[in-house]
Amino acid sequence: MLVLLNPHAAYGRASSIWETVRDELSSRVGALRVVETTTPEDARCAVADAVEGGETVVVAAGGDGTVHEVANALIRTDGAREVALGAVGLGSSNDFHKPYRRDAFIGGVPVRVDCEHAGPRDVIRLSVEPPEGAKTVSYAVLNASIGITAETNAVFNDAPPFVRAARTLSIDAAIVAAMLTTLARFRDIPCRLAIDGADEGIRSVSNLGVIKSTHFAGSFTYDTPLEPDDGLVSVNLCERLTRFQAVATLAALGRGRFRGRPKTTSWTARHVAVASEEPFAVEMDGEVERARSVEFSVLQEGIRCCR
Repeated sequence: MLVLLNPHAAYGRASSIWETVRDELSSRVGALRVVETTTPEDARCAVADAVEGGETVVVAAGGDGTVHEVANALIRTDGAREVALGAVGLGSSNDFHKPYRRDAFIGGVPVRVDCEHAGPRDVIRLSVEPPEGAKTVSYAVLNASIGITAETNAVFNDAPPFVRAARTLSIDAAIVAAMLTTLARFRDIPCRLAIDGADEGIRSVSNLGVIKSTHFAGSFTYDTPLEPDDGLVSVNLCERLTRFQAVATLAALGRGRFRGRPKTTSWTARHVAVASEEPFAVEMDGEVERARSVEFSVLQEGIRCCR
């Protein structure tokens, strides 16, 4: 089994956490071949070599960003369609592992390495037009967003001193610190929104979540219905929220409640298009890019994931 280890996950603590689970993981699944990856190109090369060598399981050992890099490498590699993606959760949020299963932990670390029960899973395809330059294509295994969630992820990833200080208490505290910082300066994004080709007009977007997993950013959870391989995404819009309403909505998401809240709308769709005259942040599996437009679509059964 090939393990792609991101030593920079968990703010540089991933290697030490990995050493606490390595022996037990090996006893469960057999011999491990560990390769350190620090860039998407590292992941791409390692996956290409693994596929050429006949590997059938590739494990992303790191956070959700590491899962994102390895998944993108698998999707882009010829012959990797039947390779299963596994994971060892060494990151901050580890949303790929949620909802957690009691039997899927080693020493408090979540793992998804049951390749015998691997199954297909849709992924979100994002065609992103940056403020300058050509369009790029990326894939999100979990979810994508613009607005408050995306800007919060940008703050969290930059890890300014107050976020680092909050992290000494807990990851959720660090996420809340990043969100409060974002809310203090955030302005709604005026966007033209289209759902499955139907023009929804100019919307004042506080947050737009396009999801294949209900879990995001620590303890936050949507309650919109989802199936892993139905060819659809759940689209969840918040618009024109005051700061008080934004905090109230985030508190509700912390309790797993979203549908029916004031100033929210939800759809299921196959295609979502967003464009704005103002550059905005696009988040995908916790990674952030800047854009002036983005199209979300579904790559049905685009990847196989271990249980």
